[in-house]
Amino acid sequence: MVKNWKFDLCGDKITCEIGKECSEKKKIAMKDTKRAQVIRLLKQQVLAAEGGISRAEAAGRLGIDLRTAASYLEQLTECGLLYCEKVVSGGKGRPCSIYRSNADNLCFLGLRISSSLRITGVLIDSRGRELKSCAVELEPEFSRLSAFNAILGLVRESCKELEGRVLYGIGLAISRWLQPPLAGEDVYANLVNFLRRETGVAVYRDVIINVDAFLLARQLNCRNLALIHAGEVIEFGLVRDGVPVSEFSKREEWLSHICVKPDGRRCYCGKYGCFENYVTSGSRRELFNSSSNRGATQRALGEMLGAAMVRLVRKFPVDAIIILDGSDMFFNAEDYFSVHSKSKIPLIRHRVSPNGEQAAAFMAAYFELHRYTGDE
Repeated sequence: MVKNWKFDLCGDKITCEIGKECSEKKKIAMKDTKRAQVIRLLKQQVLAAEGGISRAEAAGRLGIDLRTAASYLEQLTECGLLYCEKVVSGGKGRPCSIYRSNADNLCFLGLRISSSLRITGVLIDSRGRELKSCAVELEPEFSRLSAFNAILGLVRESCKELEGRVLYGIGLAISRWLQPPLAGEDVYANLVNFLRRETGVAVYRDVIINVDAFLLARQLNCRNLALIHAGEVIEFGLVRDGVPVSEFSKREEWLSHICVKPDGRRCYCGKYGCFENYVTSGSRRELFNSSSNRGATQRALGEMLGAAMVRLVRKFPVDAIIILDGSDMFFNAEDYFSVHSKSKIPLIRHRVSPNGEQAAAFMAAYFELHRYTGDE
């Protein structure tokens, strides 16, 4: 069940969608005004109140007019976040409207878009339990409109037969190979806006490495975390104060071109001994194939990774660093880091990539629900 009316309170905007049954669609986009702040506080108040709250209680707690509180509460009820009950008091008078959390009937969809345009998805409930999964392969020759409509079809198909549940958020984990500056334009900004408009729910988008970092941070109860993957390229996911940090390409460029071998070979950037020319999967293969002492090469690579991590924690203070795979470098890197870093930050090896679609669904659930309730 996909609602047509929704307050989208992600980032610094509110997007208010009015459903297709209206003769003319209207869209209101506002900056983070006092109204937006009040609605966020209202969500927090209602979701945290076990017994629900009345219009008068909401108005009193937030210092707003009773009619304004009633209007906001009705809008949040219409979009599925709340439900309203009429309660008859012991005295005389009309029944009182009490608004309660509808979290148990909400669900969240996570979609992972790979570089090959295979899209996998998972639908979870508000407690993180999987409800169903879905997948679709997009043809490379699809037009943008056809691709977007195929994704929308996947969203709608995943929301069938949900026994009264309400889709309340969508998370997108998109391959870095499909993101600017490698892409000629930001195609996925259009996809986010398209899905918001057609479904009426909030849509959160990030690169896969950032979404994975967010999920791992939640699992470790860690608000500041770095996730590093030295694959075809160096991928660097970062979570600060519980939120994934944008501009991944600038971080990756910085990390890739840290000097880890001053007398090393000259990089295409003009500097010498850049990190990426030693630790990416292609660079490691070249070095191992040309080395007569594999053990010494492995130790040197680990020390380079450790040296880069020492630089990383100086620039980005975090509580933990997770190295994704890196089995041939990790233990030497851990030894180097523990000796040369003045901090007690743990270096953690994670052997398997997190489930990107599940991570995206958790991201949507967090930003639309759990950040207001404090639930993990």
